[in-house]
Amino acid sequence: MNEAGMIQAVEAAKAGDEAAYEALFRAHKNSIYSLALHFARDPEIAADITQDAFVRAWERLPGLREPAAFGGWLRQMTMNLVRDHFRAARDEDPLPEDRPLRSKEDGPAESVELSEQQDAVREAILGLPEHQRSVVTLHYVEGRSVAEIGEMLDLPKGTVVSRLSRGRENLRRRLAPYIEAPGER
Repeated sequence: MNEAGMIQAVEAAKAGDEAAYEALFRAHKNSIYSLALHFARDPEIAADITQDAFVRAWERLPGLREPAAFGGWLRQMTMNLVRDHFRAARDEDPLPEDRPLRSKEDGPAESVELSEQQDAVREAILGLPEHQRSVVTLHYVEGRSVAEIGEMLDLPKGTVVSRLSRGRENLRRRLAPYIEAPGER
């Protein structure tokens, strides 16, 4: 769906056109699911988050002021749902018995360490300020270019580069315990 078609679909969906919203769903479902899966690491949880994001978007669509911002708005909503999921799951056992270890080649200790590191990265990204989290997620998780991010979020290239730089620095600080200094191996 091109940008003009998306804006038309958003406007129609805001007016209650369910077919237009279904077109928006088809256009965005894969990227939203991929984003949720990247952080949740569980296809069922990612599917639930994706469904919740689209239901919430439908309910809140009348409040969306800028139709061209629909994609970024939906991704932000998804990230908020991911964050909510992690907050709710903090008290759960981090390695329930029905969850397989991450790698068949590594032993249990290495798999647990890798899982803890991946969780730390996800938590660090979720802990970034929203403006940094958006560009970091779009660039490193979704693989978007600086130009694409600028276009999607209606930001100048320099602002995107600056936010990426600050986001990386924040991540570096947050993840310092997991980063080995040269020669420590």
